[in-house]
Amino acid sequence: MKSVNVGIIGLGTIGMGVYEAITKNSSLIAKKSGVLIKVKGVADKDAEALNKIKDAKGLIKTGSFRALIADKDIDIIVELIGGINPAKNIVLEALENNKHVVTANKELISKCWKEIFCSARKNKVFVNFEASVGGAIPIIRTMRDGFRADKIDTIYGILNGTTNFILTEIAEKGCSFSEALKIAQKKGIAEKNPELDISGKDSVHKLAILTLLGFGAGISPDDIYTEGINRIEAQDLLNAQRWGYSIKLLAIAKRTRSGLQLRVHPTLLSSGHILSDVKGSDNAIFVKGELIGESLLFGKGAGKKPTSVSVVGDILEIAEHIMFSGGENLLPYNFNYADNKKKLKSMVEIEMPFYLRFSVIDKPGVLAGIASILSEDKISIANVSQEERKEGRVVPVVILTHKAKEGNMRSAIKKIDRMSYVKKKTVVIRIEE
Repeated sequence: MKSVNVGIIGLGTIGMGVYEAITKNSSLIAKKSGVLIKVKGVADKDAEALNKIKDAKGLIKTGSFRALIADKDIDIIVELIGGINPAKNIVLEALENNKHVVTANKELISKCWKEIFCSARKNKVFVNFEASVGGAIPIIRTMRDGFRADKIDTIYGILNGTTNFILTEIAEKGCSFSEALKIAQKKGIAEKNPELDISGKDSVHKLAILTLLGFGAGISPDDIYTEGINRIEAQDLLNAQRWGYSIKLLAIAKRTRSGLQLRVHPTLLSSGHILSDVKGSDNAIFVKGELIGESLLFGKGAGKKPTSVSVVGDILEIAEHIMFSGGENLLPYNFNYADNKKKLKSMVEIEMPFYLRFSVIDKPGVLAGIASILSEDKISIANVSQEERKEGRVVPVVILTHKAKEGNMRSAIKKIDRMSYVKKKTVVIRIEE
């Protein structure tokens, strides 16, 4: 059986996972597909990473990615370095050398998709990127192929396993944010530097890709409103539960008459919502379309094994094309309809209910003062809770509002936080209905 040869660039956690999955399961893959996939070479600047692979007869091990791109026997380049540089150059050089490309690089695809897909189209090769969003969840293939006949209206995503794990730990164990983060790091769920995850930026890159596929909108991640989870405390999750909500870091894309809503932020979801039961490091993506109705894709959103399965699936899809249809991709990438001119609805114009937690001095007139300022900005109160009474000391006051404009809420909170009786910056969490 003729083999399709692969070159893996980047031998981090995912790179090693892909190498192990191919080498250990090559016979199983061949039985299922009729295609033999072989790793011809691996590249990494770290010699120690290369030396982890032992007893691999004939395997090219190199510190230069160009050595793999230049190898005429390698059909598919797998880029698993991450980030923009040097990953962008690697991908573009591979495409210019008529190599097919598989990548899990969400930042690269979200920011440089047009240049990459134009090069792939010009050189008649494939670029597959299933693992860039949702780990083992086949959301890219589903959006690209399964749902392409439908007009997508809404995408809600829990797209980051680290933040979902942290919020679950806080909710179920009552621990602090820092304690939950340490648990996540100890279990290998959070990175040593977790900023990309907890800031929401990781989810934004993924939402930009889903927006491209779902709405034909080439939106820069920098233009998507982003807010992380680092100000969420155990009392917020407890308060949410009392009122019948959960709190999730939600990536939201909605089609509206006045433009696309695109945002990533902590969100109160009704406990009856399909995404409320997504716990731990799991991911889930809810899609609503005119024809498909409501659909949910759920599974492991990150990690060595789940992500490597998606990467190998992408490799196999290209390998089957090479073996049974010929080496070239004769089907153009139909992202030429997508542009960056799609109208975005301004964040300050979006209307939604809000959860507000104030840290105030317990004394007469405080609640009336807060209510007065909210009223000035046309914000109506739905519920109020002040369970702790410590006269003269700082206590939490929680308010749920009816729908209000984001801009009005920002104006009101700015004024309230300047009041002498407010001792900490107010926690504001949006509620999705």
